[in-house]
Amino acid sequence: MNHPLPPDDARCFDPVETLPRTALLALQQDRLLRMVEYAYERSAFLRHHWQAAGVRPQDIKSTADFCALAPLMDKDQMRDWRDRHDDPFCGLLCTDLRDIAFLGSSSGTTGDPTLFNYSWGGRDGNQPAGPGLAPDGPASYWGGTLRDWWEIGLRPGEYGVFFGLRMRGPMFRLLQQLGLTPILLGYDPADLAHFCTLSRQLRPTVFYAMTAYLGAGLVELERTQGIDMRDVFASYKGILFAGEPVGPKMRRTFERWGLGDKIFNQTSFGDLGHAHDCREHAGCHAWEDIGVAEIIDPVSGVPIGGDGRGELVCSSLINPLDPLLRYRGGDIVDMKRGRCECGRTHSRFTPVGRSADELLVQGRSILPMDVWGAIEDVPATEHGVFQIVRPRREMDVLTIRVGYAGSPALAAVRSALVDGVEAAVGLRAEIELVPEQQIMASGSRHKIPRTVKA
Repeated sequence: MNHPLPPDDARCFDPVETLPRTALLALQQDRLLRMVEYAYERSAFLRHHWQAAGVRPQDIKSTADFCALAPLMDKDQMRDWRDRHDDPFCGLLCTDLRDIAFLGSSSGTTGDPTLFNYSWGGRDGNQPAGPGLAPDGPASYWGGTLRDWWEIGLRPGEYGVFFGLRMRGPMFRLLQQLGLTPILLGYDPADLAHFCTLSRQLRPTVFYAMTAYLGAGLVELERTQGIDMRDVFASYKGILFAGEPVGPKMRRTFERWGLGDKIFNQTSFGDLGHAHDCREHAGCHAWEDIGVAEIIDPVSGVPIGGDGRGELVCSSLINPLDPLLRYRGGDIVDMKRGRCECGRTHSRFTPVGRSADELLVQGRSILPMDVWGAIEDVPATEHGVFQIVRPRREMDVLTIRVGYAGSPALAAVRSALVDGVEAAVGLRAEIELVPEQQIMASGSRHKIPRTVKA
């Protein structure tokens, strides 16, 4: 039987969001111990992986035991299992194929894409993700997404713009679960002009998902057609950036359009689900009733307790299809534990880069975000289309491939970029200038690979 959605002035969608920390961790531990037994019995990959490490489920009696004893896993190990066993599910599938409703995939930014399996309804997790959801509810991957979107302010009866991404599956269903009507658009250049028209006619409240590619297209429409973007975005409560964070100059553009406090980052909660900013904009919430969130030293793999910076490691708690246990996805984050000003008690983290993207140049750590602003500050490269050339982790020279628009004087552009990057990171960079579309073609249009080997 359905329960009514909470009233519009109720900030939290689900009571578990504000559960006292001790009760939240007790719930987490109970789910974790059951998941360990379940996954060890049913997942060929996890059982082999744990046996190789000499760890058995009976060795795990608490969350602390799990974090101390259970082996780490990563996507390369999953791909290796897939290739050696000719198993597209990487040895992770714990159920019959008939239980899978649809397949999604990763974006392939760090290698060839891997599959993720989804089911809709109450069997995917211990219960529906929150009050008011139909029995045909969201898969566990998206349980926290509904909480986050309610927090942004989305309410039944509104419209939501969805620029379709191939990864992860039919996310437009989440808008429908909250009672919104999805407006489905694609990546054809004409779709951006259509978006401006529909925004004025229907006054949607959310844009999912904004990217550097789409942002650059909107700036170009404003410049060439004189479209008033403040009017286009007048009704929006949230502009969601996904795949990569908003760059400094793009943020200033959205602030000029009246959207400074309406930019929300969506990032991955270790491939267990999504994590978003709340309205406090103090980090993305890690839903700790859905997964265990750890941080480790990215080199040694040693856990880091409490707050701090490290590589995010996550473990599934409610995914019965293909759970991940102590999965390191390569995201480097700043972690904060304790109560947020929004009232939630779940941890928050702010992505600062990926371990696979870090480059040591003359002993100095460089991440794409370190040079992003300097590249956007040059008019010919203001769209922030660039890649750091990283054939190996340690280099003597910082080399950046930068995409330019139009037909600028390339020598002057290169000189400005060299000076700007030096001011930002203290290094004179080698700049390779190429047309923007050359870099755009190297990845999907919602996510540019920010480092390349050559």
